[in-house]
Amino acid sequence: MKRVLLICPDPTPALDAVTGGLPLALATFLGKPLIEHALDGLARAGASHVRILASDRPSDIRSYLLSGTAWGLDIELIPEPSELSPAAAAEKHAAFLPDSTITLSCLPQAPHIPLLPDAASWHHARIALLPILAPTQIGAHSPADGIWLGLKARVDPSARLSPPCWIGPNSIIRACASIGPNAFIESDSLVDSDASVTNSTVDCRTYLGSMTHLDTSIASGASLLNWTNSSLTKLTDAFLLSPLAPPAESASSLPARALALLTLILSSPILIPAAIAAALSRKPLFVQHAAALPSDPGSPHRSITYHSMPPLGPRFARWPSLWRIVTGHFAWTGNPPLTPTEAANLTGEFESLWLHTPPALFTAPEAEGCSPPWDDAARAHAALFASRPSTAWRWKLIRRGLRRFLS
Repeated sequence: MKRVLLICPDPTPALDAVTGGLPLALATFLGKPLIEHALDGLARAGASHVRILASDRPSDIRSYLLSGTAWGLDIELIPEPSELSPAAAAEKHAAFLPDSTITLSCLPQAPHIPLLPDAASWHHARIALLPILAPTQIGAHSPADGIWLGLKARVDPSARLSPPCWIGPNSIIRACASIGPNAFIESDSLVDSDASVTNSTVDCRTYLGSMTHLDTSIASGASLLNWTNSSLTKLTDAFLLSPLAPPAESASSLPARALALLTLILSSPILIPAAIAAALSRKPLFVQHAAALPSDPGSPHRSITYHSMPPLGPRFARWPSLWRIVTGHFAWTGNPPLTPTEAANLTGEFESLWLHTPPALFTAPEAEGCSPPWDDAARAHAALFASRPSTAWRWKLIRRGLRRFLS
């Protein structure tokens, strides 16, 4: 299977309430957008060139996929006016010479398990696909048989987890909550204390209130869809069920930003020799760069401009980056900033972890002796730090960074 036609589905009314306003292809399913699972499965099956046919917001899908290098695939996206059947797609795109034509109604990892067309299929597919999809995700681990926790998921020791269940990346389960069996908490969600979830899904960025019992339902924001009879309810009590706001864009805490501002003010006299050196060398005082920022699945990829100050050499070249810490786009510790092109060229899920932390002044690859251009060792150190950025590790980055500056 080298050349594959992949057909993205049209909007499905039965699932509109649980896709977070995204195209169904970008809806989160066990920690990752549905299309990402499909591309990962195709790559593992030996595909090399995938032509994606999309009718529902193809520009959003194209923005998310970029070049396909994360899966080692040659990907092209073709907008279509409506969803094509596999036979019609193969006939229309015969010049592509596809070896296989598949749809996102199921995943290539398990083509016998239907995901669509209704909420019951959407729920039951999670149960069947959990042992297949969870082990392939970077940072996911299984503390007990049938129980899976995604990257940076946090579970209170007093919470009760019953298999099968999935706690998505960055989700929080508070004290005495009961999760499972057949419970799935998607990314960036919060299940409050003494709540219980059975035979249900809590969708991305959804808050389930304390002592609330969720059963045979899919909760997404303030919407509650019973997957057994497709009844939809909108809750107005935010203490029971509500959407969570996106994470604050600030990459640093308020004290860290205040420290950066104080450092800028106290060290501002270096602008005088820097300006003199720039004038004598007839080179610019500041040089502008672009840095890729972490982006949510399905959201447009973000970037920010920042400046370096090269006239005084590499020791002070990063001084202007302190301003980006003040604005909340950079952090004191993290990974080196990558240009949008460099970010698009990260290969595989492990390397893509580089962007799970914001650009920073003191960085993990440099603390381990790496320097630009970034090689495989630098990508490994960046990914490892992004997966478990402990406080001790952050202090190590600062110590080594200061040592390099002073030497």
